[in-house]
Amino acid sequence: MIIDSVKPIVKYQNHSKRMRVKLVRGFTLVEIIIVIAIMAVLTAVVYSSFDASKAQSRDRQRVSDISVIQLALEQYFNKNGVYPVTLGELKNPDRTTGKAYLSEIPQGPTAADEYSSSYFPITKTKDSDKCISYQLWTQFERNNSYLNSKKGFDSVHLPTSFFECVGEDNTTHNSISASSPENTLVYDVMP
Repeated sequence: MIIDSVKPIVKYQNHSKRMRVKLVRGFTLVEIIIVIAIMAVLTAVVYSSFDASKAQSRDRQRVSDISVIQLALEQYFNKNGVYPVTLGELKNPDRTTGKAYLSEIPQGPTAADEYSSSYFPITKTKDSDKCISYQLWTQFERNNSYLNSKKGFDSVHLPTSFFECVGEDNTTHNSISASSPENTLVYDVMP
């Protein structure tokens, strides 16, 4: 009696499993291709936005580095009455305190960022090492709000009252016209 009541249940369960096996089918090739295409599009969108945020982060680091150098330059000027001929002079210890203005010149977020070659000291007399001003710049990767505040100084074509500040070893510097159209991503500062 008990066995007779269990038999229909077992048959039903077996029948149910067979029905499930018959109802479940795999994906078609078209469905798989569509899913892969959607995943590729989403990956491209995420990657491009991630790349843009990384570039923006590197540009912020460049502004921070320029600000650190500019602060050290102003400290040097306040102590000595002139700006240094090269940024390397900021690493020399001060005569009175024995501390350097900068322990190291900041290295930018990429290998192309060499702030020492982006420093242009300016004087009022030709072949002088009495630097009264400077231009310091860097190249951004993307257009952003920092570029809207740039001064756009032209050290390539200095006014007749200014000259490049040359050191004792006749050190010359790179110059740049930050206001020219080909340098739209140049961020430059002056005192």
